[in-house]
Amino acid sequence: IGQIFGASEVLAVLPSEPSAETEAWRSALGAWQSPANRITIVTDREIRKLPADRSVWLLGRQNRFAAKYFGSDPALGLDVSSSGVRIAGSELPFAGHSHVLTHRHPDDPKLAIGWITVDPAAALQGLVRKLPHYGKYSWLAFAGDEPANVAKGEWPTSDSPLLVNLQGKGLPAAIVLPKRAPLAEPPAAYSAEQLRQHVDFLAAPEREGRGFGSAGLDAAGEYIKEQFAAAKLQPGGDKGSYFQTFTAKGGVDNSEHQLRNVIAILPGSDPKLKAEVALLTAHYDHLGFGWPGARADAVGKLHPGADDNASGVAVLIEIAKQLAARPAPPRTIVFIAFSGEEAGLLGSRYYVSHPLPVPVSGIFGVINMDTVGRLGDQPVSVIATESAREWPFVFRGITAVTGVPTRNIPGAAESSDQKAFIDAGVPGVQIFSGAGLDYHRPTDTPDKIDGAGMVKVATVATEAIDYLASTEKRLSVSSPSARTAAPPAGSGSRRVSVGAIPDFAFQGPGLRIDGVVPGSPAEKAGMQTGDILTHLNGSEVKGLGGFNELLKKLAPGDEVELRWTRAGAEKKATVTVVAR
Repeated sequence: IGQIFGASEVLAVLPSEPSAETEAWRSALGAWQSPANRITIVTDREIRKLPADRSVWLLGRQNRFAAKYFGSDPALGLDVSSSGVRIAGSELPFAGHSHVLTHRHPDDPKLAIGWITVDPAAALQGLVRKLPHYGKYSWLAFAGDEPANVAKGEWPTSDSPLLVNLQGKGLPAAIVLPKRAPLAEPPAAYSAEQLRQHVDFLAAPEREGRGFGSAGLDAAGEYIKEQFAAAKLQPGGDKGSYFQTFTAKGGVDNSEHQLRNVIAILPGSDPKLKAEVALLTAHYDHLGFGWPGARADAVGKLHPGADDNASGVAVLIEIAKQLAARPAPPRTIVFIAFSGEEAGLLGSRYYVSHPLPVPVSGIFGVINMDTVGRLGDQPVSVIATESAREWPFVFRGITAVTGVPTRNIPGAAESSDQKAFIDAGVPGVQIFSGAGLDYHRPTDTPDKIDGAGMVKVATVATEAIDYLASTEKRLSVSSPSARTAAPPAGSGSRRVSVGAIPDFAFQGPGLRIDGVVPGSPAEKAGMQTGDILTHLNGSEVKGLGGFNELLKKLAPGDEVELRWTRAGAEKKATVTVVAR
């Protein structure tokens, strides 16, 4: 990008088809003009080929030169399709995003060619203002009207005369050095075994799946309270206790039950900041013996909920213990284990309506942990990062400091308790390891938990809550869409399933499939991991929230037509949806 902005002569090529975007570009390019950087503007029909003596901007998604100069390139890890681009495994759709791709000019490596697409059109002015500050990068992606940078990177070197790729040539390395053990290894901040012990207790059969209003749920709450008390954290609940008690109707018997949020406080030390609080949260309830929303074939069976969400509670407890043993943070930290999440974010919504120990206006931000026990080799996912402009930068910094890869997911704000806070104007994110075939199934058991992955999650979450507890500048709520991405939890019940596991990182259009349940309608239809579901019964699938809303209109046994794309080719099938 810097090569183009540093060039003395630049050609800007606009699509020949007249449009509001084209006219906006003509006006905006003046901001990049200077005596040292002259820009000539033409349309893609006024020239037959790109000049060899200057750098070039190709502007607009429909630019006829774009396909020639910016096609898929396996050497760069670049895949370009009609719906977006995929770079280094990250899906970057055209819809709702602005892209900047560059590479060396094929006729002169001292020059460069860049391609810019903009969506929505309102993002153009902000992009023109921001782009000169990203000179060292090869590619960028932005989201929204502002627009906010959500991805960036540099291409791997593939055409240097000093680079020889021996892969596949069967040549031995000239020198093979023996592996040496490090002189010392720093101890891990967290113990995988200790994290597993918490999961084992919370997901044991005696806890009855921590079902709505059950004795097992109460026992889990007592366990969390004892852990907070042992860490010498202050109680933050009602009347000097660790519990915030409320009643709600639900359960298999659909009757009133008493539920309890478990709240502990680590007071801040800075006179200017300690009156505000940073929240670290996780829900501790689950489905018990199949309520609410269990699959029809699993009703009446014990759902242990090891990953969802004994794992998040285990990380919450261990972080609370570690931070309590340190010097006091500048800003007060409140640790909360919510109840009633599975029944519609009941505990977090009650807390937002009855906040302790400060009003909602005093809540600085929220780090929520839900389903963090199956990380494996994947990056730690951070959901709803568009709820504040700072989140993507915070987690990129955490990756740089810890070495733990993270993945920013702007949308999916409705996925867990952070939604209750985002709806109230408080920036919040969910730390997440990914959904799997055992989600909300009796097979979500402790033996499948990845202890080493939970250590990584705890490391990332600790850095995140440390940031919230120490930074002076308040986070800026950046996207109304983060607060309105889906109807409030509990606004309707979904009764059916097609057996498609969503990719939470995919930002549309459509819904990318991350797996299919064996024997499900999706598998019978021939759907595979990586497919993008675009329509259900002729209605456009608008992300995960939109897909759920379409399914809420269906009953078990209904026949529906699914349409999806695979590698750009459209496929369709008629399936019979089954009871969820």
